[in-house]
This record gives sequence, C-alpha cells and structure tokens, in this order.
Amino acid sequence: MEKHIGVIGGDQRNLILAKSLADKGFDVLLCATDKSKAFNSPNINFAKSLDEIIEKSKVLIGPIPFTRDGKYIFAPLSQQSVEIQSLIERLSGKEIVLVASVIPEDIKSLCREKNVKFFDLYEKEELAILNAIPTVEGCLMIAIEKMPITLHSSNILILGYGRIGKVLAKVLKGFEANIYVASRKSSDLTWCKALGFLPVRLCDIAEYINKMDLIVNTIPAMVVTKEVIDRIRDDTLVIDLASKPGGVDFEYARKKGIEVVHALSLPGKVAPVTAAKYISEVLLSLLEEIWG
Repeated sequence: MEKHIGVIGGDQRNLILAKSLADKGFDVLLCATDKSKAFNSPNINFAKSLDEIIEKSKVLIGPIPFTRDGKYIFAPLSQQSVEIQSLIERLSGKEIVLVASVIPEDIKSLCREKNVKFFDLYEKEELAILNAIPTVEGCLMIAIEKMPITLHSSNILILGYGRIGKVLAKVLKGFEANIYVASRKSSDLTWCKALGFLPVRLCDIAEYINKMDLIVNTIPAMVVTKEVIDRIRDDTLVIDLASKPGGVDFEYARKKGIEVVHALSLPGKVAPVTAAKYISEVLLSLLEEIWG
C-alpha cells in the first residue's frame, strides 16, 4: 500500500486524523491548517505550497465539509485560502485521489469534467451513522445550556427520522421526554409508534408546534416555514441540525423573536477525537479499496 497522504484544510478533526495516520506509518503532509500545532511525529510535515502537497501525495484528504461557500475549501484553522477551482485544475490529469466529505454536486461535476478521481466519505453509510452520535450529543448540550426547563417531561418535536433523528429520539427517550417525530414516510411513523414515540405527519406539524418546548430539525429542506414559525411559542428553542442552507426560515424566526440555533459541524466541535477516530476507520477501509 502507498504511504504518502496529503491533508488539506479542515478543522480539529483533520489534525487528529493526520496524527492517527502518521501513527499508523503513513507519511503525512499538511497544508492550509494550523502551523503552530506541535506534532511529535517524524511522519508529519507541512507543505510549503499547494503544488508541493499535490506533487508528493498519492491521496489528498480534504475537510468536512469540503466547502462552506462553494468557492474555497473549508479551512478554519488557517489564514491560507485554497480556491476549489484552482485545486481541481491542479489535480486534473494526475493519479492523485481526492477524498473529502459533503462535496457539493457542482464540484463533483467539475471533478468529473477535469478527470479528477474523488470519493465523498459521507457517501459511506457507516460514517454517516457514526457521526450521528456526536451530532446528537452536541444537540443535547445546546438544548440543556439554552433551555430554562429540563428535558425531562418536556415536549420535543424531531423533524425527520433519518440517521440523526433515530439516534436523537432514542437518546431523548432516556430523559423521559415526550417525543414527537415528524416524517413524510408512513413506515417511519409506524416505527416511531412501535418504539413509543408520538408519530406526526410532516404536513401536520403546524397543529402540534404550539405545545413544543424544543424543536429539532434534521431535514435539509425548508420545513419550518413562516406559517409554522407563526405558531411557535416565543419561549420555544429551535435547533437546526441540517446542513446549509438548513430547514428553517431563519430571518423570519429572528423577526418573530424565536431563538434558532443552526448547529453545523457538531462532531468536530464537541467530540473531535471521536469524530476523527470514525473518519480514520472509514478512510483506512477506503484506502484498501483504492490501493488494493
């Protein structure tokens, strides 16, 4: 197996991932990250330029998410900006493989157009499931910090019953909360009923909103509309876990005085070591597929 890996951009998770890969014997080159970070590993070095990391790496690992603005890669620990168009142009026609997470569709199309081989780690179901765990813990941390009442006996509406919704409902059950789950799929609602949650058809959420103390959205589509917000009590907390642009009309909620927290990248904020461990496990499996 090849041993040269570049890590570009990203938050604390990518730094921890780099250390984990180095400990496993990989030669790791870093770019667009925190140069003040002390690494006690002879296998980790900082690239002097984007060209150097591309020249010396067999696989290039990008951040989670790959980008926030669609123009530059996500690199919150660096003053250096890496333009995505420029990066893809440099990778064009080379054997290097780009591995990142939450890659927008237009950037995937650009990679295909430029003949750049890429993998989106978040398309690996196992990583998406594992990341639901720190996401849920981060959500609970926000709720406990901001709510003036206990989760115990509170009325909580979860919008969506995907990976995060399933884990969140299960964990909240331990708090003895009254858990309502909204979904479009009848099979989801049946499962919710079987597991002791209160099923709500997504089209009917406006009828339940006024009694909720906490609303958590996991659906990456506009579901908390003006009509829904008009029925939310002003003491209700709304947490949106969906990726940008989210599922809440944030501007209208602000005007109405409703507190909304758009909680993005929670695994990297609340549990970067665990999140990096999950990424490492899935990445090593992927590298075996790439290199055979």
